[in-house]
Amino acid sequence: MRHLMFAVVLLLTALGPIATRAAEQPVLVLSAMPTASESFDRNKALAIGAGIIIGAAAGSALSLQGSVIIGAVAGGLIGAWWYGDSSEFATLEPRKK
Repeated sequence: MRHLMFAVVLLLTALGPIATRAAEQPVLVLSAMPTASESFDRNKALAIGAGIIIGAAAGSALSLQGSVIIGAVAGGLIGAWWYGDSSEFATLEPRKK
């Protein structure tokens, strides 16, 4: 009986990929995706990476459990903030003209 069950499972496993197929061929749309040169900024990635490394090193000095991860996340956020574009911040007009 054990051999029969093994043969049935093996047969069903072999027939599964043969019997199943997609109803339509998948279509990959590349025109809607931005190109790598438009969306990737190496300097910002460097600032975030340096923030992660510095934050993890600072977090390892603490004796709390999980402080390295918290330090790395905080360092990455600070690195992204530090590199942030000046256009993200609204400028105030002077009160007196």
